[in-house]
Amino acid sequence: MTRGHDTERLSGCLAVMAEPVRIKILNTIASKGEICAKDILPEFAVTQPTLSHHMRVLVENDLVLARKEGRNVYYSVNTATVKELADMLIQLGEPPVVQTTPEGKGLTNKRTQTRRKQAKAPALKKSSSVPVPKVPAKAPDIEKLKKKKKKKSKDKDKKKDKKKKK
Repeated sequence: MTRGHDTERLSGCLAVMAEPVRIKILNTIASKGEICAKDILPEFAVTQPTLSHHMRVLVENDLVLARKEGRNVYYSVNTATVKELADMLIQLGEPPVVQTTPEGKGLTNKRTQTRRKQAKAPALKKSSSVPVPKVPAKAPDIEKLKKKKKKKSKDKDKKKDKKKKK
Protein backbone atom coordinates (compact mmCIF):
# COMPACT_ATOMS: atom_id res chain seq x y z
CA MET A 1 0.00 0.00 0.00
CA THR A 2 1.33 3.43 -0.82
CA ARG A 3 1.80 5.99 1.95
CA GLY A 4 0.24 9.48 1.92
CA HIS A 5 3.28 11.38 0.62
CA ASP A 6 3.97 8.64 -1.95
CA THR A 7 0.41 8.96 -3.19
CA GLU A 8 0.85 12.71 -3.64
CA ARG A 9 4.16 12.23 -5.45
CA LEU A 10 2.70 9.55 -7.73
CA SER A 11 -0.38 11.63 -8.49
CA GLY A 12 2.00 14.45 -9.45
CA CYS A 13 3.76 12.04 -11.82
CA LEU A 14 0.44 11.11 -13.39
CA ALA A 15 -0.37 14.80 -13.86
CA VAL A 16 2.99 15.30 -15.59
CA MET A 17 2.31 12.31 -17.82
CA ALA A 18 -1.07 13.73 -18.82
CA GLU A 19 0.74 15.81 -21.47
CA PRO A 20 0.84 13.78 -24.74
CA VAL A 21 4.25 15.18 -25.74
CA ARG A 22 5.75 13.95 -22.47
CA ILE A 23 4.33 10.49 -23.00
CA LYS A 24 5.95 10.42 -26.44
CA ILE A 25 9.24 11.63 -24.95
CA LEU A 26 9.09 8.84 -22.34
CA ASN A 27 8.35 6.28 -25.06
CA THR A 28 11.28 7.52 -27.14
CA ILE A 29 13.69 7.38 -24.20
CA ALA A 30 12.40 3.94 -23.15
CA SER A 31 12.81 2.53 -26.67
CA LYS A 32 16.39 3.78 -27.03
CA GLY A 33 17.62 3.26 -23.45
CA GLU A 34 19.84 6.20 -22.57
CA ILE A 35 19.65 9.04 -25.09
CA CYS A 36 21.18 12.47 -25.49
CA ALA A 37 18.87 15.51 -25.63
CA LYS A 38 20.15 16.48 -29.07
CA ASP A 39 19.03 13.03 -30.34
CA ILE A 40 15.52 13.46 -28.91
CA LEU A 41 14.86 16.82 -30.57
CA PRO A 42 14.61 15.58 -34.21
CA GLU A 43 11.89 13.10 -33.14
CA PHE A 44 9.49 15.95 -32.28
CA ALA A 45 8.10 19.05 -33.93
CA VAL A 46 9.02 21.27 -30.99
CA THR A 47 11.71 23.84 -30.41
CA GLN A 48 14.77 23.17 -28.27
CA PRO A 49 13.53 25.40 -25.39
CA THR A 50 10.16 23.57 -25.39
CA LEU A 51 11.90 20.19 -25.27
CA SER A 52 14.15 21.45 -22.45
CA HIS A 53 11.08 22.54 -20.51
CA HIS A 54 9.42 19.10 -20.89
CA MET A 55 12.66 17.34 -19.92
CA ARG A 56 13.06 19.56 -16.82
CA VAL A 57 9.48 18.72 -15.72
CA LEU A 58 10.11 14.99 -16.25
CA VAL A 59 13.37 15.11 -14.29
CA GLU A 60 11.86 17.15 -11.43
CA ASN A 61 9.11 14.56 -11.02
CA ASP A 62 11.56 11.60 -11.03
CA LEU A 63 10.18 10.10 -14.21
CA VAL A 64 13.48 10.61 -16.05
CA LEU A 65 17.06 10.46 -14.80
CA ALA A 66 19.57 12.98 -16.18
CA ARG A 67 23.32 12.35 -16.44
CA LYS A 68 25.58 15.15 -17.56
CA GLU A 69 28.70 14.32 -19.55
CA GLY A 70 30.61 17.36 -20.73
CA ARG A 71 28.18 19.61 -22.59
CA ASN A 72 25.70 16.80 -23.27
CA VAL A 73 22.91 15.58 -20.99
CA TYR A 74 21.87 11.94 -21.27
CA TYR A 75 18.39 10.92 -20.22
CA SER A 76 16.99 7.55 -19.18
CA VAL A 77 13.65 6.43 -17.77
CA ASN A 78 13.56 6.12 -13.97
CA THR A 79 12.36 2.53 -13.77
CA ALA A 80 11.80 2.71 -9.99
CA THR A 81 9.21 5.48 -10.33
CA VAL A 82 7.58 3.81 -13.33
CA LYS A 83 7.33 0.55 -11.37
CA GLU A 84 5.72 2.39 -8.43
CA LEU A 85 3.19 3.94 -10.80
CA ALA A 86 2.45 0.57 -12.39
CA ASP A 87 2.01 -1.09 -8.97
CA MET A 88 -0.35 1.67 -7.84
CA LEU A 89 -2.45 1.33 -10.99
CA ILE A 90 -2.53 -2.47 -10.65
CA GLN A 91 -3.74 -2.12 -7.04
CA LEU A 92 -6.68 -0.06 -8.28
CA GLY A 93 -7.84 -3.00 -10.37
CA GLU A 94 -7.52 -5.65 -7.65
CA PRO A 95 -10.52 -6.63 -5.53
CA PRO A 96 -10.43 -5.40 -1.93
CA VAL A 97 -9.21 -7.67 0.84
CA VAL A 98 -11.94 -8.09 3.43
CA GLN A 99 -10.92 -9.30 6.85
CA THR A 100 -13.58 -10.65 9.16
CA THR A 101 -13.29 -11.20 12.86
CA PRO A 102 -15.28 -13.87 14.69
CA GLU A 103 -17.57 -11.11 16.02
CA GLY A 104 -18.07 -9.71 12.53
CA LYS A 105 -18.81 -13.19 11.16
CA GLY A 106 -21.54 -13.68 13.76
CA LEU A 107 -23.18 -10.41 12.77
CA THR A 108 -23.05 -11.41 9.13
CA ASN A 109 -24.73 -14.74 9.90
CA LYS A 110 -27.50 -13.02 11.90
CA ARG A 111 -28.15 -10.58 9.07
CA THR A 112 -28.27 -13.42 6.55
CA GLN A 113 -30.72 -15.39 8.70
CA THR A 114 -32.94 -12.32 9.08
CA ARG A 115 -32.97 -11.77 5.33
CA ARG A 116 -33.86 -15.41 4.70
CA LYS A 117 -36.79 -15.21 7.14
CA GLN A 118 -38.01 -12.06 5.42
CA ALA A 119 -37.75 -13.75 2.03
CA LYS A 120 -39.85 -16.70 3.25
CA ALA A 121 -42.62 -14.40 4.50
CA PRO A 122 -45.64 -14.26 2.17
CA ALA A 123 -45.50 -11.37 -0.25
CA LEU A 124 -49.30 -10.79 -0.23
CA LYS A 125 -51.83 -10.52 2.57
CA LYS A 126 -53.96 -13.57 3.23
CA SER A 127 -57.14 -11.52 2.80
CA SER A 128 -57.33 -9.68 -0.46
CA SER A 129 -58.96 -6.28 -0.81
CA VAL A 130 -60.48 -7.31 -4.15
CA PRO A 131 -64.07 -8.52 -3.67
CA VAL A 132 -64.99 -11.99 -4.81
CA PRO A 133 -67.86 -11.96 -7.38
CA LYS A 134 -71.15 -13.44 -6.20
CA VAL A 135 -71.97 -15.03 -9.55
CA PRO A 136 -69.17 -16.75 -11.45
CA ALA A 137 -68.41 -15.27 -14.84
CA LYS A 138 -69.57 -17.28 -17.84
CA ALA A 139 -67.31 -17.99 -20.76
CA PRO A 140 -68.62 -16.43 -23.99
CA ASP A 141 -70.20 -18.71 -26.57
CA ILE A 142 -67.70 -18.61 -29.40
CA GLU A 143 -70.11 -20.00 -32.00
CA LYS A 144 -72.62 -17.19 -31.36
CA LEU A 145 -69.86 -14.61 -31.66
CA LYS A 146 -68.74 -16.08 -34.99
CA LYS A 147 -72.30 -15.97 -36.34
CA LYS A 148 -72.72 -12.33 -35.25
CA LYS A 149 -69.45 -11.42 -36.93
CA LYS A 150 -70.51 -13.10 -40.19
CA LYS A 151 -73.89 -11.37 -40.07
CA LYS A 152 -72.28 -7.95 -39.54
CA SER A 153 -69.87 -8.46 -42.43
CA LYS A 154 -72.81 -9.50 -44.69
CA ASP A 155 -74.73 -6.36 -43.67
CA LYS A 156 -71.69 -4.20 -44.49
CA ASP A 157 -71.34 -5.87 -47.89
CA LYS A 158 -75.01 -5.16 -48.66
CA LYS A 159 -74.59 -1.49 -47.74
CA LYS A 160 -71.52 -1.21 -49.98
CA ASP A 161 -73.41 -2.78 -52.86
CA LYS A 162 -76.30 -0.31 -52.44
CA LYS A 163 -73.85 2.63 -52.47
CA LYS A 164 -72.21 1.35 -55.62
CA LYS A 165 -75.56 1.00 -57.42
CA LYS A 166 -76.51 4.60 -56.66
